[in-house]
Amino acid sequence: MTRPPTDAPDTFEARLAAAKARNAPVDPVRLAGGAMGQGFRFAAEIVITTVVGSAIGWQLDRWLGSKPWLLLLFMLLGLAAGFISLFRAVAAEQKLVDALPVPPAAPPEAED
Repeated sequence: MTRPPTDAPDTFEARLAAAKARNAPVDPVRLAGGAMGQGFRFAAEIVITTVVGSAIGWQLDRWLGSKPWLLLLFMLLGLAAGFISLFRAVAAEQKLVDALPVPPAAPPEAED
């Protein structure tokens, strides 16, 4: 009776190589680039939602003749929408960080 083939590595060396690949240190340049990309994305979201809200308010002010109140209202609503999006993304990232296991602390060094 033979075992059915599996995708899991059978040899110790293959399992060791797979474990090393999973636990390889993260390249700091790649990590910083990802963080910078997220920062630009969040900044762009805040700017875009504010501009879109302002455009909607400006157009409604032109249509209804209520200058500048709807422009101000929708600009603030757009700004609030951008920050709400930012807070949601930060909360989701915090959930991921909280789910990571905490490594054990190093023992305190003895003073001489």
